Amino acid sequence: MRLRYLAAFLIAAVCAAALAFYYYPRFVKAGGPPLEERFRELYSSDTAFRSAVDELRAMVLDPQVPFDRERALQLFNTILGRLGLPAMDPVHFGYGKAVAGRAEELPEPVECLVPRELRLVVMQPKPDVDAGNGLERVYACEYEVGGKRVVEVTLVFRNERSPSGTLQDAWYEAWRLVAWGRSRDIETFFLVLEGGRVYADFSGFALVLRDTMGLRLVKGIGSGAKTFGESAHEEERVEVPGLDLIIYVNTYNHALGLRDNNPGVEKARFMFTPGNIDVGRRMHAENEYSDLKYSGELVRV
Repeated sequence: MRLRYLAAFLIAAVCAAALAFYYYPRFVKAGGPPLEERFRELYSSDTAFRSAVDELRAMVLDPQVPFDRERALQLFNTILGRLGLPAMDPVHFGYGKAVAGRAEELPEPVECLVPRELRLVVMQPKPDVDAGNGLERVYACEYEVGGKRVVEVTLVFRNERSPSGTLQDAWYEAWRLVAWGRSRDIETFFLVLEGGRVYADFSGFALVLRDTMGLRLVKGIGSGAKTFGESAHEEERVEVPGLDLIIYVNTYNHALGLRDNNPGVEKARFMFTPGNIDVGRRMHAENEYSDLKYSGELVRV
């Protein structure tokens, strides 16, 4: 009987240790200032750091370079160490290739306009703004796709740090600096005018990398029913009355919706009209804020 209890205790202890190992990055706090300035400083001054970043970026962003998971983790841990962060173990390394093949040719460029009737109010949870993730800029570009009039709207947030501020969040910020070339969070949605109606479209699309012609798929950014403590990448399309609308930032990764999923959370209100909206597409925002550069976009709405 004692042996049976002892065996049960040992099994429970092993299970508890395994769970603790798996979930510890979600509980260990890793606060501190944003990593972007330190990352760029090291990239310009530390040869080993720059070499690790360049090799890892090639694996992630060049369609012709295979992704070697073991080598990628080694390189990422070199980067983390130089940034003063703990190494990541293989169990938690879930990153991979960021491109889906190579674009055969560049998409036709479009001439951007900001529609005079565009009026945008963005409601963002105040705790998110207070944490350093506030909305700081909006781009818009009106053009035609398949005979439809489309207004591409891009929001630039100062960062994308979750409310928890854990080691997992710090690792993710470091990965974004490698794979996206920025700490800022940039999100895009579309207003589609067709058949006398207007739709807010939170679908994904693709960016074309300038150096490799890699096709980078960008996930949809609808929030669905998710709330501030969660993340979301829903593909949604909702009819709206016109180009004068209120958009809610509903999750910490800045997924968007037309209804407030966090009614009990205080909001910061941002108002945008053609007078304070920058003319440009998602690739223009990326080219301004990211170390990576893009030559085109593929949009199907």
